[in-house]
Amino acid sequence: MTAFIDILTPYAIKHGRAHRVLPSLIIAQGILESASGTSELATKANNLFGIKAGSEWSGDIYTKQTSENKSDGTIYYIDADFRKYPTLEGCVIDLVYKYVNGTGWESHNRYAAVLNQTDYKKATAAVKDAGYATDVNYSAKLNGLIEQYELTKYDKVGDNVVKIALDAGHGINTAGKRTPDSEREWSFNSKVLLACSARLNKYQDVQILRLDDTTGNTDVPLTIRTNKANAWKADALVSIHHNALVGKWGSHGGVETLVQEITASKASKDIAAIIQPRIVQAMELRDRGVKPKNNHMTRVSNMPAILTEGGFMDSTTDISALRSDAKLKAQGEAIADGLAVYFKLKLKVTGIPATTPPKEGVRKLYEPTSKAIKDSTEEVLKQLEAGDNGLSSIWRKKLNDVKLTDSDAIGLLFVAVSRGLLSK
Repeated sequence: MTAFIDILTPYAIKHGRAHRVLPSLIIAQGILESASGTSELATKANNLFGIKAGSEWSGDIYTKQTSENKSDGTIYYIDADFRKYPTLEGCVIDLVYKYVNGTGWESHNRYAAVLNQTDYKKATAAVKDAGYATDVNYSAKLNGLIEQYELTKYDKVGDNVVKIALDAGHGINTAGKRTPDSEREWSFNSKVLLACSARLNKYQDVQILRLDDTTGNTDVPLTIRTNKANAWKADALVSIHHNALVGKWGSHGGVETLVQEITASKASKDIAAIIQPRIVQAMELRDRGVKPKNNHMTRVSNMPAILTEGGFMDSTTDISALRSDAKLKAQGEAIADGLAVYFKLKLKVTGIPATTPPKEGVRKLYEPTSKAIKDSTEEVLKQLEAGDNGLSSIWRKKLNDVKLTDSDAIGLLFVAVSRGLLSK
């Protein structure tokens, strides 16, 4: 799921913010309507939202069977033409266009209320009220996805959001990028990246963009990777790699972090200096230090950029660390924590997503400030359980399990008063 969100998010931010549509709404719709990018239209036509071709469409078409309803409710099936896009960005552009301009066959824009919203619940309600979907639970489903995946963090506009571009170097089948036993470098790199991404998501105000192919099947050209990071205006780029000397087992080894030779910014050097020792500690390998070197990823990127080499794949001393998922996870977390130090990121509050508004209707727990108050409350509840009309013991269990809410306690207080238990 996170991989799909990572792919869709840059487009949702780019076109949503530019046209006053909340990115969280776009992402949630993409998740819901395309089964997280796995639907037939998504995989075959890059069409996440079921956008039909129409007479005005001059692009490629994908035809599939779809169900329709007669006026009497009878379902029948037809072959329908849908828009086929070269990338997911195309369908995001068209969805946003619909919200900004309306259906095109009406004199008014039925989606006008979707625009300029700051509350995601109002935005999802506006989409539903405009007749976008017939599912009566459509807006509730979108709200659930927005909350579950903390998508409101992508709605933020401001300098406090830190944008990190992550790159697992090469592809799974890139020639030469493997151990002497044919273990693929990309597999090591990707495990580190996923751990880094997961750790970064524990911090507030962070957005992550993955630059390589999440399956590893395509070795995405380096120019495409840096263009993507530059267009997104990332605040930092980390390209994750693992080294090799000659492709034959040897006693060499160690961890190093590379910055661009001659032109490396101070920020790049500072980030490298923070992250390098953390990777060394995570992998428990020799420290080869921070080194200047000419690399596309560090040279062409517009933001501070580093390239990490988390050990040698052809080293008899390093290979056991590279084969350890625990160490690769620790390496990814070390990179994330190093970035957090540099950007002064703060961890989210446990149990409450820092970037998601509290859910409406969430009630505060009843937490007595002393044992005496708790004991008195429990005694009252015991008395309320007595007699033919006694209350269930579930309330006392909730009290002892710290699951009784303030609202529950107030309601029980009124019951106690009405039964004369507090008149003395």
